[in-house]
Amino acid sequence: MAGLAAMSRSDYGTASTYLKVSLQLLPADHWQSNYRLSLDSYMATAKVACASGDMDKSDSALKAVFREATSLEDKVEAYYLHVNLLHSQERGEESHLTCEDILSQLGESIPDHVTREESEKLIQEAIMLVSGLSEEKLVKLKEADVNSQTIMRFLSLLGSISYFSKPELLPYLNLRTIQLTMEHGLCKYSLVGLVGISIVLCNIKTLPKECVQLGYKIGGLGMSMLRSKFDYSDIKSRVDHAYSYVLQHSDPVQKCADRARKGYEIGIASGDTVFAFLNANGAIRYSILSGSKLPDLLLETDKYLTLLGRHGNTLSRSYMLIYRDTISFLIDNGENTSRTIKNGEKDPANEVPYLERQAETLSFHKVLQSFWLGYNDRCYHYSEKLLETKDSGKHHRLVALFYHGLNSFVLLRKGKFTKRCAQIYKIAHNELKEAEALSKWNYRNKVYLLEAEKYSYQGYTKEARNSYGAAMMAARCARFPHEQGLACELAAFHCKRNGDFEQARKFFEQARICYDKWGSSVKVESVSNEIDQISFRESAIVDIPNESA
Repeated sequence: MAGLAAMSRSDYGTASTYLKVSLQLLPADHWQSNYRLSLDSYMATAKVACASGDMDKSDSALKAVFREATSLEDKVEAYYLHVNLLHSQERGEESHLTCEDILSQLGESIPDHVTREESEKLIQEAIMLVSGLSEEKLVKLKEADVNSQTIMRFLSLLGSISYFSKPELLPYLNLRTIQLTMEHGLCKYSLVGLVGISIVLCNIKTLPKECVQLGYKIGGLGMSMLRSKFDYSDIKSRVDHAYSYVLQHSDPVQKCADRARKGYEIGIASGDTVFAFLNANGAIRYSILSGSKLPDLLLETDKYLTLLGRHGNTLSRSYMLIYRDTISFLIDNGENTSRTIKNGEKDPANEVPYLERQAETLSFHKVLQSFWLGYNDRCYHYSEKLLETKDSGKHHRLVALFYHGLNSFVLLRKGKFTKRCAQIYKIAHNELKEAEALSKWNYRNKVYLLEAEKYSYQGYTKEARNSYGAAMMAARCARFPHEQGLACELAAFHCKRNGDFEQARKFFEQARICYDKWGSSVKVESVSNEIDQISFRESAIVDIPNESA
């Protein structure tokens, strides 16, 4: 009891001590003479060890439960933790098969594969099923029986795994959860299924705006009922992480970062370290996009990487390392901030599905790195590669299109990829304009800046100046110092191309202030060089002797 009480206070060190003593005091035949106490003690030991980062101890306790527990019902909690740990170690096939085996024993079969055509039909079926749902209708449903709740719980867990390893299964898994709800009754995992459907509707790039709006409505309904009707503290970290894939399209990106940090704290406190670290990933990802202070972000990332190493969590670590590389490149091109791999660190994913998902993230970050460092051909290459990825996330696509669109004007001026670059602007502008309707905070400055570059390229000087100014103001209001600096820098180049060197200097100086606030030494140095060139030009003009004198 003392160990469980300490667990409830998130005091895992004390809980571990009490549970160790508890296990030592059990008699030799405890699984026969004290079955329930033994089961509870070993399960608590596994959870506490997992929360503390002692994966070997957790695995040993889980194996004891699998070996000694006498029914599937008594093993369910152990399997749930076991699958989470497998997933955190990027052992996707094993975690999938374990989930499918448990669901099969519960009477639920899962298809091995869902084709793209089948997935599209499932999405349309889901839209029809959820379109008329409301809180009033859902509260009238009976409470789901224990077996149905367990099925929905593992469908939810399998959905979390499938996002990384088999994304084509997501529509099926979430639709099946809602079907079970309508047939057998409501539980908190029913509402997690609604959130899952909202993620699908908001992040598939081919779906129309009406489906995205339905996704917001259904996701909001699921979250509202979870908060008001259920105690979901045990899964709050994972549900909040999932819902972030909906809110990232509407809420300010800074708010998304703050919410992810809160999700990390909730996960650590509740012992759900797998989703605590996925929330940590979200916090860093959103912070990069919001233009957070880069040196501070580097320190935070290194803190998470240290903890991830202790927990043997290669899933979140693989992504965190990608984020760290981007931060390092944006600060100083990695000259003084690159990371040395330490002895004993586990290798990243080696299962193909995890590598494929990470490849999309890597391409996205290569777009960011190459754009900001001025590698225009490389930016074009990785942008095109990302846009060709069949399962690329809609949020990644939008941000990449912004940089791809801006980069296309640089290439057009160089006479490269002219036909494709002309298309890129139209695609980027149309999609970002649509995104702006859902979040002016995140996208308005981007639309203005794309328009400014178009006007500048076409020779409409006045219109370009106005759009550059609007982009600067919108970025400043949204607290995006990096994109405010970018608008100033591109406006400076526009003035320079048109012979207004004095105004170009002023814009470069404003850009330098913004980049310094961002913490990007490499960008500060770049615009400082531009200022020096203008100063040198001015001094050269002054030094030319007056021939008439």
